[in-house]
This record gives sequence, structure tokens and C-alpha cells, in this order.
Amino acid sequence: MSNNFLNTISLVGRLGSDPEIKYFESGTVLSKLSLAVKRKKDKSKPDWFALEIWGKLAEIAGEYSQKGSLIAVKGELKIDEWTDKTSGQKRSRPYVTVNWLELLSSKSNLSDNPEDLSAF
Repeated sequence: MSNNFLNTISLVGRLGSDPEIKYFESGTVLSKLSLAVKRKKDKSKPDWFALEIWGKLAEIAGEYSQKGSLIAVKGELKIDEWTDKTSGQKRSRPYVTVNWLELLSSKSNLSDNPEDLSAF
């Protein structure tokens, strides 16, 4: 049996909100984004993905993208797991840690009113 495993995901979609940028005292930068990706068969309802981008890519995402921007990403699917302090229930949240980013549209390409994602 092989010990080779692969966890990779590639997505192309539009940002559902402006990037959330966090700067840490260590100098590390984190950008959190939500990405709407069209379904192949049911285009009336997109799938939503939480993205985390670290370092220089996070700075690029923050500077050159906004709600409605079309982007392509590659990364790893991860799952946070924790116990809710209030209810005691186990919770989980899937997200993608991005290690490759391509901006397919920029802030200058978008109008003052980015594309309505409800119609996306």
C-alpha cells in the first residue's frame, strides 16, 4: 500500500465580501475570504467556501481584490474541530488554506456596485 496521500482543491469563483486582513505582531499576515463557486448543473445556487490566505498572498488578496472579484485558488481542505463552550456540542468548520492565487479581475475592473452574488 502506498504512503502517498493528496489533499488538494482548486476553485474559481467570486468573493462574497471584501477580504478581512489581520496583521500579527510577528509580521505574519492573514486574509480571510468567502468564495462563491457556481455548480455545474444547478447554477441558481453557488457553493460557498471559507478561504484563509497567509503571508504575501494575503497582502496581494487584500490590496487587489474586493467583493465580486473573480479569483482562482489552489490549496488544501482543512477542518477545524472544537467543543462549543456554551452547549458542549462538538462543532466543525471546513475551510481552504490557499497556497496559490490568481486574480482574474481586479478592483479597477469592478464597478462601484460589484456583481450581485445572489444572481451568481
